Amino acid sequence: MAPPEEGMEERRNLLEEAGGAMQGQAEGNEHGDVRGEAGSQDSGEEDYDDVGDDDDEDYYYEDLDEGESEEDDSEEEDEYGTLLDETGAEIVMRRRYPGDGEGSRSERGKSTGKDGKRDEEKILEEERAALDRFEEAKHLSLNNIRGILHANLGGQGGCIGNGKSDALFSIAKMLRSRESLRNWSSAKRRQLSSRVLPHGSPETMDVGDSRAYIGHFAEDGNVFIAGFQNQLMRLYEVKQSSKPWTLRKEIVARALNWTITDTSMSPNNQLLVYSTISPVLHVVNINASDNVRSLQNITDLHTPLDFGDGRYEGEGAFGIWAISFSADGKYILAGCSNFSTYLYDVQAQRVVVRAHGHRDDVNTVAFLDDTSNVYVSGSDDCTIRIWDRRCLGTSDDSSGSSNRVSSQRSQGSLQGHTEGLTYISSKGDGRYFISNGKDQKCKLWDIRMAGESKPRSRSKARMPRFYWDYRWQPYPADPEKIAHPSDQSLMTFTGHKVLQTLIRCRWSPMETTGQRYIFSGSQCGRLFVYDVVEGKQAAVYSSGDQHSAVMRDCDWHPEQPLLASVSWDGCVVRWKTSSPETD
Repeated sequence: MAPPEEGMEERRNLLEEAGGAMQGQAEGNEHGDVRGEAGSQDSGEEDYDDVGDDDDEDYYYEDLDEGESEEDDSEEEDEYGTLLDETGAEIVMRRRYPGDGEGSRSERGKSTGKDGKRDEEKILEEERAALDRFEEAKHLSLNNIRGILHANLGGQGGCIGNGKSDALFSIAKMLRSRESLRNWSSAKRRQLSSRVLPHGSPETMDVGDSRAYIGHFAEDGNVFIAGFQNQLMRLYEVKQSSKPWTLRKEIVARALNWTITDTSMSPNNQLLVYSTISPVLHVVNINASDNVRSLQNITDLHTPLDFGDGRYEGEGAFGIWAISFSADGKYILAGCSNFSTYLYDVQAQRVVVRAHGHRDDVNTVAFLDDTSNVYVSGSDDCTIRIWDRRCLGTSDDSSGSSNRVSSQRSQGSLQGHTEGLTYISSKGDGRYFISNGKDQKCKLWDIRMAGESKPRSRSKARMPRFYWDYRWQPYPADPEKIAHPSDQSLMTFTGHKVLQTLIRCRWSPMETTGQRYIFSGSQCGRLFVYDVVEGKQAAVYSSGDQHSAVMRDCDWHPEQPLLASVSWDGCVVRWKTSSPETD
């Protein structure tokens, strides 16, 4: 029997809607799909897709249904996750939703019969209570980290130059105390040095012949590593802040693809690992020879570490965007363009875990503490995922077996960025970390908030999506006015520009600042410093002629009042006495 005309009309409407949705999705992929920093492996960073201008709007809103996370995939995530604490005990991280225990989420909001209005009021009351719980958890976490930072600083706040007489009085009192006691505790040293930001003029330590992508200190601060696009990595001896740096090693990268994407020094300052847009890392023993120039397999061995089972190109090939040594030097963590993170056992010389939980390039990875158990990853899918290698089934044996664990389920996730992430820096306490995003924001996070899901109203939440390419277009909105409807971050800092490349952010060191500050490079060539205690911008450093292009990376010396930065004009700059433009 032929279906009635009314049913045919309904089917035609559904088909038209489906066709429109598929067309919109295709347009979104064409205009908005930005993969990592170099685009595709074939085209390189400057080969861009043409952005059409046929659309009347340059953005659209993506609807998020109630109770659904933007990044969640039903095949990968459910309402529960587990994380192990320091003792190995299992912590259940459950996402709470209003109305839990009284029917499934899909049934919430349905009201029939005479009690419909009463059910509606009950649901709204539960949503308000859930929102209050979420905001309370957020407030407690923020107060907690501020309390930790105050304790690191000896219970004092304030910054020289802010007009607070009590801060100056406290410093004078500390100086008198030192005269009588003849020494200071580490807490008092941090209390004083955290108030004095570098001031004066920047100094150029070196100028390379190409763009500088990497710039960071070794863990002990004795070496500064700079990585350039022309295959070179230069290691500088950093002895005293008052003396010029000397070139200790110049390493010529092996099998470079576009640029050096990341470097990491082992905790003992023995091994330097570098990555490029390839599934193969290379490791160099920087103390193996006295030659300043290190050439692959001529003056030094550049040992390959294969993350891709021998698939250097073609199907299965991918690039590595970010790498990090674990605190004990046993593992190397990598974030890759195939939407995965890898954990490599250095002693066994094999990949022990591949975690595939993201839906886009993994641009950044970081261990959260010295135990090397918990780590986080940030992706172009706008999400942060939390992983515990003990839950992923890794083994500490060195049998050399080629078997490895493959997981698609993270132990938690956090959302708050509306564009892809570019870098994550851990505070080192296993809880707090910061992230930079292409939404022009630096955010402070607490992994415990992964167990708190901000409730949405039963009306659909909306998150803006823009048709733009961060590599060559400005951000198409005011960052202050764009917010994720389910933001789980604790604090947000804006002012710097995360454009053209994967701009990096970091924590200030414990020894001299008590980790009071966070700082970031910027597309405008300036260095931005933010005060976590005060929750505002603390200083902006401008180097004038030294950084006339993008400042991609920067770092703070772990023991000296010294900042260093690198930029696309090839300059390596020291900021031991830079003059800040304070608010």
